[in-house]
Amino acid sequence: MSLFFRGVFSRFDWWMISSAFCLSSYGLVIIYSLTWSQDSRFVKQILFLILGFSLFFFLQFLDLNFWRNSSFFIYAAVVFFLFALIVFGQTTRGVRGWFFLGSIGIQPAEFAKFGTVLFLASTLERLRFDLTKFRHLFLAGAVLGVPFFLTLFQPDFGSAFIILVCGLSMIFYTGLDKKKIAIFTLAVLILSVIGWFGILHDYQKERITTFLNPESDPLNSGYNVIQSVVAIGSGGLLGKGVGLGTQSQLNFLPEQETDFVFASLAEELGFLGAGFLILVYWFLLWRIYSVLRDGSRPFCNFLVLGLFVMFFFQGAINIGMNMGVFPVTGITLPFVSYGGSSLLASFLSIGVISSFRS
Repeated sequence: MSLFFRGVFSRFDWWMISSAFCLSSYGLVIIYSLTWSQDSRFVKQILFLILGFSLFFFLQFLDLNFWRNSSFFIYAAVVFFLFALIVFGQTTRGVRGWFFLGSIGIQPAEFAKFGTVLFLASTLERLRFDLTKFRHLFLAGAVLGVPFFLTLFQPDFGSAFIILVCGLSMIFYTGLDKKKIAIFTLAVLILSVIGWFGILHDYQKERITTFLNPESDPLNSGYNVIQSVVAIGSGGLLGKGVGLGTQSQLNFLPEQETDFVFASLAEELGFLGAGFLILVYWFLLWRIYSVLRDGSRPFCNFLVLGLFVMFFFQGAINIGMNMGVFPVTGITLPFVSYGGSSLLASFLSIGVISSFRS
C-alpha cells in the first residue's frame, strides 16, 4: 500500500500545485485586505482552498480511462444544471447563474467549462475528427453548442466565450488548411451577427463599445475601466501596502475581489507584486503545456489543450480588462479571484492534467 501511494504522489507535478498554491495565496491576501471587516468571505475562500487541494490530491488516483468513460455523464450533469438555472437559478448582478445553499453560491458555468472540454475531447478522439466531414462537424458543434448557448442565455457572455474558444481550439488542433480556415471565419462571422443582434443585451453591447473609449461615458459604462486603470497606476513600483489601497478600500473600484482583483492587487502590492503574479501564472501555463509533448494519446492531448486554452484566456482577459485592453466580461482570474466555484473548477482542471503526466 505504501508503495502504491508513493507511486501515485511521486508522478504528479509538484511545480504545478506549487504555482496554484502561490496564486491562491495572492488571492487570500487581497481578499483578506478587502473584506476582513465586512463578512466571512476570507474564511469561505480558505475552506474552498482546502477543498481544492484535497480534490487535487484525490484526482491523482484516477487514470485516463476513468475520464474517457465518465465524460458523457459529467457533460450531461453540467448541461442539466445549466438548464435548471433557467427555472431555479437566482439572479446576481444581472446574471441568472447561481444556485444558493444558504450563503454559499454555486456557479455551474465554472464547471461547464471543464465538462464541455472533457466530453468534446472524448468525442473528437472517438470520431477521429475531420472538419471537412459534415457529420463530424455537426456532432462536435452540438457538443460545444448546447453549453455555449445555455451559458449565453443566463446571460454570462464571459463564460460562454471561454467555452467557445476552448472548443474551437480543440477542433482546429486536428489540423488547418484553407478550407478549414474559411469555414472557421464564416462561422465566427455568423455567430458574431447572431450574438450582436439576437442575444447580447444593451449593457453588454455598451461594455464592448465603451472599452474602445471609456472616457465617452465616465460615470456609467466606462466607470469600471477608468477606476481600474487608476488603481493599477496609483500602485507604483512597490504598492501602497496591504489594506491601504484607496481605490479599492474606499469602494471606488467595483467588484474588487472578483472581476477587478488584479487592479486591487496592483494598487496594494505594486508593479513588482503584480509582475511576480503574472510570472507565476505563466509558469503554471508552461507546466500545463508541457503535458502536450506526448502525441500518442489523442484524448489526453485534446483535453489538456482545451484546459490550457481555458486558463490562458481567463488569465489574459481578466488582466487585460483590468488594464483597459479588453472589454469587461466578468471573467475571474483563476486561483486569485474570490469564488468557491471558480477555485474548485481550477483545482479540478489542474488535478486532471497532473494525473496525465505519467
